[in-house]
Amino acid sequence: MKTRLILASLLTLATFSLFAQEEKEPVKKYGFKSAIIKLSSDVMGQAVESTVYIDDYGAKECQKVKVSIPGMGDIETATIAKDGKAWSVNYTMKQVQEVDMSASDKLNFLELTDEIRKKYNIQEAGVEKVLDLECQVYTLENEAQGVKAKIKGWIYKGMTLKSETEAAGMTITVTPVEFKENAVVLPQVFDVPKY
Repeated sequence: MKTRLILASLLTLATFSLFAQEEKEPVKKYGFKSAIIKLSSDVMGQAVESTVYIDDYGAKECQKVKVSIPGMGDIETATIAKDGKAWSVNYTMKQVQEVDMSASDKLNFLELTDEIRKKYNIQEAGVEKVLDLECQVYTLENEAQGVKAKIKGWIYKGMTLKSETEAAGMTITVTPVEFKENAVVLPQVFDVPKY
């Protein structure tokens, strides 16, 4: 069970730009109004599929994750962020928990300040294409739940399209399978279930 908790923490780190910004007033987190991104991850040999839904330039986000765990079956979860709040949802166990979004942890790649660059040791590492989209590559360091991580991110218009995270002796790579910019995102995607 502890290994599964570490996996969940590392996957959270691997998708470091999502939900990292508390928003009281509309702030453009991304350089596009909406998107749907399908991601594939390998976490300690475990395949993880996720889909990210973005609307209102990042004011609303939802990342749905599906993991097949031997002996436990499929587990479906989501992180939903809107209205300056975030929730962790476990659809399989029918659980919802509000997540603390500290204002001190803002990370917006469209508006990187010297303070944020220093805090996360953010360095530019060139420009590369991912899914034929030109991305600025950054490296940074972060710590969450006592786990230190070195992260390399391929950023497209403020969105982390691809990432490689080294933490706790493991490497997690999150790779985009499909990216639809300015996609139609149904409003119910951001509904927080009432269990």
